[in-house]
Order: sequence, then structure tokens, then C-alpha cells
Amino acid sequence: MKNPFRFVVRAVLLLVAASLLGFGGFLAWFSSWRTEKLARLEAASTVANSPSGKIEFVQAGDGPSVLVFHGAPGGFDQAMLYGSALADAGFHVVAPSRPGYLRTPLATGLTPEDQADAMLALVDSLGIGSVALVGVSLGAPAAIEFARRHPDRAWALVLVSAVTKKLPPDPMLPPVPDVLNRRLTGDIGSWVLVDAADRDPAKTLGWAFDLAQSGDATAREVWVRAVLGNSAQIDWFRDLVGTVAPLGPREDGLRNDLLQLRALAAVPYEKLAVPTLFVHGADDNWISLADIEAAEKRMPDAELLAVPGTGHFVELGPESASVPEKIVDFLNRFHGGQGTP
Repeated sequence: MKNPFRFVVRAVLLLVAASLLGFGGFLAWFSSWRTEKLARLEAASTVANSPSGKIEFVQAGDGPSVLVFHGAPGGFDQAMLYGSALADAGFHVVAPSRPGYLRTPLATGLTPEDQADAMLALVDSLGIGSVALVGVSLGAPAAIEFARRHPDRAWALVLVSAVTKKLPPDPMLPPVPDVLNRRLTGDIGSWVLVDAADRDPAKTLGWAFDLAQSGDATAREVWVRAVLGNSAQIDWFRDLVGTVAPLGPREDGLRNDLLQLRALAAVPYEKLAVPTLFVHGADDNWISLADIEAAEKRMPDAELLAVPGTGHFVELGPESASVPEKIVDFLNRFHGGQGTP
């Protein structure tokens, strides 16, 4: 009689071998994706050698210049995602990777002040006299510092879902980028997220709502359906997800941003005279609309576009379709032919 134990061992070994082959195939698939994605990013951008250090950037469009400070995690690809509508509307968009993201070393600028000066060096190297500034989420402090430190070089400021003050640590509600970083768990996690946004956008949007927006189950369903029903918004969402992947080349910048978030100096908004537009989701569960209203009221030339029915991802939602147009309208009121390279 044959030994049944032998068959059990063989079955286990075959299962282990099949699992290893499957895992090897998974890693090969991931490695190929990562290599191709990084190659595309590198081919698309330029690295300037500024007095502050190396700065990766891209440009698009013709007209008055707009400098975009992306959020976290991000890079020049995310900056251009936020700037693409402006390029289409007749502006010259400069979209850099902030320090610590992709090919801009963290040494180029640790603090918002340093990053503001580094981006001025980039503007100088491109021969641009003055720019409008767009600061998104954790990129907003550097944009604000640019306007504060170099008011003669900034003709307008747009702050989107902006961090406007030091945020104390809250274990019940950590910063959105911190939660995002934990859930992505590195390059593989960010790759899985990109795949999920492509395969099951409804589920991924639901996760985005829970992450960045207040509201009950009904509000969640309304928001998800609104985005799914708008082809431009769902494409934009998938592109946004793509700008956090791969996460590895963006992690230095993300970690630094989270450190800077807890050490932000108070901004003397009363002295910030650059024409400013705040664009903020009424249901943002990370940065409250009340904080934005407080900053806006202190500024001599500021206005607020509060978007109902949406949260930190203010470009997505039932009332968000007009947001790009309103930003364009605001910039058109102030450019006066400035900043054309």
C-alpha cells in the first residue's frame, strides 16, 4: 500500500511552487509597471539647475504665467493636472515637483519659505517676470510664502483646499496625506490603488469620500454618483490617483510636508495684499471651511468660493463642474498681461 503521507507532501509542495510562481509573476508585473511609469515621468519633465538646487518641472500653454504648487503626495504630474485647465484657457503653466518629490531633491527646500525661494529661482531661470500662484492642499503654505516674501513677483494667488495654519496632531482625524500614506503601503500599494480606480471607480471613490469628506451614507452616494456621471470628473479622479504612484519617489516630500505641517509659523494675512481666491469644499473634513473663512476675512483683497456638496477633493462633486471656469475668471481679472515669458 502506498504511503498517503507522500501524496500530502507532494500536494503541499505543488501548492507552494504554484504560489511562488504566482507571486513571482505578480512581482514581475509590478516591476514592469513601475519601471515604465518612472521612465514616462522622466521623459516628460526637465530638471533645472537653480541656485537653490535641482528642480524638476514641465511647462504648457502660452500667455500670463501661473506657477502651481502641488499637494501631497504629488509631483510635477499632479501640478500639471491642476494647471491643465489654465493652459487650455490661455495661460502659461509652470508645474514643478516640490522638494522631495520625484526628481527634485529634498535638499532644494525643506520649509515653505525655502520652497518659495527655490521656486522663485526657477521662475528667474525661465525669464519670467511675475506669476500667479496656485497652491493646493499641503502645497499652499509654500505658495503663500512666495506671495508674502516676493509680492512684486506675484500678481494673484489661488488657494485650493489649502492648509492655512499649523494643524495640531489629532489621533482621531490625522491629516489626509498621512492616512493615504499608511493605506498605500509603498509602491505596491499605490499601484493597487491605480488599478482599483480603473477597475472599480465606484469603490475607490467611496474610499476617497470617507477619507476626505464629511457626510452620511446618503451624501456619500450622491457624491459618488455625481462623479461617476461626469466623464470629465471620473477621468480627472483617475489621473489624480495616478499622481501618487509610484509612491517611493514621492515619500521624502510627503514625510517632510507632514513635519512642516506641525511646525507652520503663523501667517500675517493682514499684510498679504496679493489678490487671492480661496477655493474650498464646504464638507472638507480635514481643513474646515471655518479656518478658510477666518483667513479670508483677515486679508485685504481676498474672496472665497465655497463649493457645496464636496470635501477636500473640491474638483469632484455635484457642484464642482464650474470650479475650473471660476478660477480662470478670477485670474483673467488680474493678469493685465503680466508674467508672459
